[in-house]
Amino acid sequence: MKLIAYSLDDVAGVNTARILKESFGFKETGEEFDGVPVCRRDDILLVASRENITRISSLGTFNPEVCIVVSRHRSESGMPTFTTHATGNFGSADVGGEPGRLSIAPAQYLRTSIEQLLRHPIPGFQASLEVTHHGPTELSFPLMYVEVGSSEKQWGDESACTVVAEVADSLASKPPDKLPSAIGFGGPHYAPNFTEVSGKVAFGHIAPKYAMDYMNEQMVRNMIERTIPRPELAVLDWKGLRGPEKKMVTGILDEIGLSWKKTSELKG
Repeated sequence: MKLIAYSLDDVAGVNTARILKESFGFKETGEEFDGVPVCRRDDILLVASRENITRISSLGTFNPEVCIVVSRHRSESGMPTFTTHATGNFGSADVGGEPGRLSIAPAQYLRTSIEQLLRHPIPGFQASLEVTHHGPTELSFPLMYVEVGSSEKQWGDESACTVVAEVADSLASKPPDKLPSAIGFGGPHYAPNFTEVSGKVAFGHIAPKYAMDYMNEQMVRNMIERTIPRPELAVLDWKGLRGPEKKMVTGILDEIGLSWKKTSELKG
């Protein structure tokens, strides 16, 4: 069973869910979760939470193969954007979840998601992987976000929310692409170099440059253990790391025995 989830306090999530019900065949089952009707199509459930999903610690008795959260993305720039990412906190838990804890990142689903978002047909919208950030972190099954942003204008845009609905439906309906699973290190929050090489590898957790203060052997092991399938390699945004950070990360990877490459080696 696959799960598509959204928060009732999330305008883009509500709009995307409405489109799934109106145009993708999701119908009420007669059951409820959090006082809201559950919808189904085949083995895919569409579920709403009255609480912001970044802050939940449970989705009841659901135990899906993967949970795809359809959501808004917010940024000060207001740039029209589609994003997809895993969840977790390398440091403090400012937006849900627990400090220093990562969710289970479904690398191959994330790879399929960014590849589909990059092919979106709407002029003016960019698409990118984001690094691992915010909650939830306590759920026992793989979880990822597919988002439309970055302001109220885009959250209410029917065409933009339809793109997110199409991607979520496709992820829940078909097996994901099969590429080598990887974790990433370095670079900015919007991960342009990892997005560029996403046709070569499937990224689970990505730790940006700003999270390097929280990086140690245990956190690297957590990134590996909380990415599925288990990563075959690590990829480093080499220019997006300082010298001591490069030495620290590669030393840990060599000690663990996980091979690594630079993003530049995967381009072209």
